[in-house]
Amino acid sequence: MKRVFHILSYFQYPLLLFGLYFFIRPIIHGYDYISSNLEYIFSLYNNGLIFFGVALSFSTLQDSTKTSLRFEKRVWQSPKKGKLFIVLTMILILIFFIYGFIGYFGIHEKIKVIKEFSYGSIVLAIGLVGYLKLQIEMYDNHRKDKKE
Repeated sequence: MKRVFHILSYFQYPLLLFGLYFFIRPIIHGYDYISSNLEYIFSLYNNGLIFFGVALSFSTLQDSTKTSLRFEKRVWQSPKKGKLFIVLTMILILIFFIYGFIGYFGIHEKIKVIKEFSYGSIVLAIGLVGYLKLQIEMYDNHRKDKKE
């Protein structure tokens, strides 16, 4: 069963590419079009945030006992770097949740674009919560000071 989840975790890569596409797409249309259609850019960025959030959710299905990059291994082996990345992820979660809930519950109710953008922010924050769990597991599994 672990192997099935590990294989499912590879869906994160096409989802990340879709999310990246939504962030790059406004550049293709040009800055004149963007400045006259702000709803368009917020809609695309909202879709990008949603795809990034879902991709992070799929990334949490990977095996936390293995690392795929040397950089990743260095981060999780170091207690200081590992704690720093966990704290930074927690700050990001707070930022995206706070913005998402403020936008969703109507402080900017007259501006529909902000409410739309808040959906993507909330989905990304939920994906980051799952990713935080994975980070904590990887930190516990790879720390050098714990192995010695």
